[in-house]
Amino acid sequence: MHGGPGTWLRGRAAVAGFGHTRYGRRGELSAAGTIPLVVEAVLGACEDAGIPPSELDGFSSYSGDSADAARLATALGIDELRFTAMGWGGGGGGMGGAYLYAAMAVATGQANYVAVTRGVIQPPEARFGSFAGMAVQRYPAMTSPGQAFALAARRHMHEFGTSIDHFGEVAINARLNAASNPDARFRDPITMEDHHSSRLIADPLRLFDFCMESDVGACCIVTSAERARDLRQPPAYIAGVSMGAPRRWGGGHFWFPQTGGTGYQMAPQDFTSAGHRTIADNLYANAGMGPGDVDVALIYDHFTPMVLMKLEDYGFVEPGESGPFVADGNIRRDGSLPVNTHGGNLAEVYAHGMTHVFEAVRQMRGTSPNQIEGAEVALVVAGASPAPSGGLLITKDGGARP
Repeated sequence: MHGGPGTWLRGRAAVAGFGHTRYGRRGELSAAGTIPLVVEAVLGACEDAGIPPSELDGFSSYSGDSADAARLATALGIDELRFTAMGWGGGGGGMGGAYLYAAMAVATGQANYVAVTRGVIQPPEARFGSFAGMAVQRYPAMTSPGQAFALAARRHMHEFGTSIDHFGEVAINARLNAASNPDARFRDPITMEDHHSSRLIADPLRLFDFCMESDVGACCIVTSAERARDLRQPPAYIAGVSMGAPRRWGGGHFWFPQTGGTGYQMAPQDFTSAGHRTIADNLYANAGMGPGDVDVALIYDHFTPMVLMKLEDYGFVEPGESGPFVADGNIRRDGSLPVNTHGGNLAEVYAHGMTHVFEAVRQMRGTSPNQIEGAEVALVVAGASPAPSGGLLITKDGGARP
């Protein structure tokens, strides 16, 4: 692979620790707000890394997290705050940017230890999975992300013959992996019949095609590679990170003005992509790797069809081939590309992708409940969302593959 503009960052930062609250159902942990949840997660991450919270000097988050850096620094007794960042983007799409900011900060000396945080609470008046009234006011036919992604799923079915069974395999795989994950919320296996008989929500998407609603606090500690090597846990190096979006992607899905000179006109191929094709190209170039180097993939799974499209965007299969790929068992733990070995958003918890990073770290440490033997490279893919989104490549050694 040729080097990209982000090659200078390759292997210079690492995830040194992670922590989280217990995983609650929607509204279960929301009474006190996000600050207590995030503080608990940060304390757990510091304990995991083996550093006192006062050593933290930076915070990075995304999706407008209300656990702001000033209040976190006060609550944690931090001596000096040197860096903060907040990524644009809706839902879990901004996650890649949050880790990019953290990695750049520690690699350039702007901070020593950056806590990447996300607090997710879902009170009834502000539930995720809605457009906060925007769609109802402007485009009554589009009232939720589920409806938007249902259109993309239907287009993929029309173009390539993708079937409901292919979506079902993604959901079944998530439950199989969650069954051996003690933290997972949904650990009961499901069958294809269970998937097909679950409630239809946004045709062709059914209940088991949707991720859950959860309350959770989550944190990862990012530091320089040099510092990470002296801490409690083996480093999980950030070999590459990328954020962005291709032209046109996202606007037509979520705001729906596909004609009329608005700038969001969509081409047919845009509806059969998760919007990660350029992100993937840049990520592989920055890390000096390719799809063949990935041992385990942690793919943001808010809706099952988007996992299929991300398999295509990241070059594991050609466009249109993801359905047969999953049907052949390739994303199972014993397949050619194990996917979401923790259960993902569909079965572990909906933490806007943070637990996908946790699982990448566990796989690199060799401590996952569903450890993939010999895993040295983990791909983490952020959400399909309004621009920007992103991805990471996390490795045991931080270097490029030959």
